[in-house]
Amino acid sequence: MEVVREDNSDDDRQDADGESVSQIMEPEDHSSLERRRRIMKRGAAACSRCRKRKQKCDGRLPTCSPCSTAGAVCVPSERFLRRNPSCNCAELREQVNALNNQVAELTSRLAEKRSHAQTNLDGYNPPSPTISQSVDRDETVEKSCTVRILRPTFPRKTSENGFLSSPWHLWGNIDDRTLTDHSIHGISWNSSQAVWPQLIDVFFSRRWPQLPVIHKPTFLQKHFIPFSENRSDCSPSSFQVNIVLAIAAAEKTVLDDDSVLSHHDYFKIATQSLEAVFAADDIDCVQSLLLLAMYGSHEPQYVDMWYTVGLALRLAVGIDLHRQEAIEGCNVLEAEMRKRLWWSVYVMDRSMSVALGRPLGIQDSDITMPLPESLTDDQLSNLELPIVPNLIPSTSDTSTFIHIIKLRRIYTDAYKVFHSVGQTNIGGEDDLGIIRHQHLLRFNDWLVGAPRYFNQQCMFQTPEWFQIAYHQAVITLHRPSRATTVNTIDEIRLCIDSSISLISCYSALYARNKITYTFVALNSLFMAAVTMLHALRASRVIRQELTKPVAESNILLCTKLLRDMSNGRTVGNSSAQIIERLGKAILDIFDNDPAVDQEIDTEFLLWFGLKSQHPPQQGQPTPSVDLAWNELLAKGFDMNGGMWTDLFL
Repeated sequence: MEVVREDNSDDDRQDADGESVSQIMEPEDHSSLERRRRIMKRGAAACSRCRKRKQKCDGRLPTCSPCSTAGAVCVPSERFLRRNPSCNCAELREQVNALNNQVAELTSRLAEKRSHAQTNLDGYNPPSPTISQSVDRDETVEKSCTVRILRPTFPRKTSENGFLSSPWHLWGNIDDRTLTDHSIHGISWNSSQAVWPQLIDVFFSRRWPQLPVIHKPTFLQKHFIPFSENRSDCSPSSFQVNIVLAIAAAEKTVLDDDSVLSHHDYFKIATQSLEAVFAADDIDCVQSLLLLAMYGSHEPQYVDMWYTVGLALRLAVGIDLHRQEAIEGCNVLEAEMRKRLWWSVYVMDRSMSVALGRPLGIQDSDITMPLPESLTDDQLSNLELPIVPNLIPSTSDTSTFIHIIKLRRIYTDAYKVFHSVGQTNIGGEDDLGIIRHQHLLRFNDWLVGAPRYFNQQCMFQTPEWFQIAYHQAVITLHRPSRATTVNTIDEIRLCIDSSISLISCYSALYARNKITYTFVALNSLFMAAVTMLHALRASRVIRQELTKPVAESNILLCTKLLRDMSNGRTVGNSSAQIIERLGKAILDIFDNDPAVDQEIDTEFLLWFGLKSQHPPQQGQPTPSVDLAWNELLAKGFDMNGGMWTDLFL
């Protein structure tokens, strides 16, 4: 709308200079714009206020002098307003109103989301993480990658060629969801919020030393504090905070209070923001995926860890985190966090590949990223001071993490030699023995160089855990593999010694309440028990050295630990039943031990290697004394009608 002040007085009226309007008018063929300029030169019309007060008005816009002096609103009279036909003010007003409505709607949605988190959680029903068990699902959700991430790590067997897949079908038909599908009626968000600082401390003291995926001061400032004060509009922040709380709440010692949310509840809340994680930048996405995998180590039936870790690895390689060039031009904090993030991906990839008997995600020869420095998060936060790595290991620095990386690198070399399906350049038995001895020396050096801590709060910082990792490596070197199926008496003796020592270390950790349940830890204990029984069956000399009472005591200790460590999970009881069945068969041999001159039972070792490293075939001989082993290897585990035959791959 264009404002033009006009005067409706007669044509012979004089202007301010004494000239009449008729004298200053131009010919009719001039443009309307020029005519308006001429009109504006004459005396200005009075505004509404001046007209009412009958006072002189100079007609200045937007405010005349009298109105400006009085501080009043200057409004031109309606009869002096000329509307521009080309003005689109009405259309602009409509657009402004539409935008205001959109802002109001978004604000309402945000307020509803925040109030949902603050109010009582009665009737809270988030999407079930066991999406793979559902049959009525929306097609758009089915296509989302979050659906596959939230599938079980060990699905039910769907074909007959499972022998060539993973050794983890022990979990295949076991459904522990009945332990977690509980009601949270009466649990308020405010009461749970009071324990958040405690849970954050639990995470950084017990799980962070193993995988320092996030930087504590940055996490608190960027994610936790805004989230706890309801100031966070970032969905990745909601996911990271809730999944960290879920990991911390999974620790046994913080599950005693029934008035707060459990780790299952935090996980369900976190999964609501999972799709937004993939819209975040690559660093935040990799961090979130690794945190999800850390929770999956507690609850593999809720997270497909193989797929999740694989996504994190691909994203990390996609932004060149495996190369040293990725830290050039970064400050100390950014560079160290990129190192930590990459090597966390590396450790998780190695752990999952070895545990599942699958190929490695990346070769060591393709990695140029240096190891992180032994620093605390507080040291990284103060960039004004010179950064000096700690010479004395501390429970709050990355010394534990660095030592775990070194273990995984040695473990990778041994795994590729002895347990890769396509490994063909090993050589003869003498060369194999030399390679095995070289790896054993590397593991010995690793154990000697393990850091020592006082007042350990984390299981991964205890001497027992370093012993467990070492003995598991010794078993991996000397147990039956694709490279060799027959062991010497010395190798069998190393296997049983390491197996018993590993079981004893787990018992010591459990007695001190330092144990943290993960399915990898449970499998480590289970395989140590199987290795111990295998060594007892393979050598009469070993049986004589151990004696029946001691063997029976070790079997009882192992079965009790399997049940206790699993915290009531079905898989722990099933594993214990398998060890009990095999243990009974071994104890029967003590009573009917034939007198033989051989130190090892070559026939059993050959039969066991044939059974465990190749699919069962018809016509293979089965020693009558080994019916329990034959049932284990040929038929697998009878769990809800499913037979699994690939445990020892």
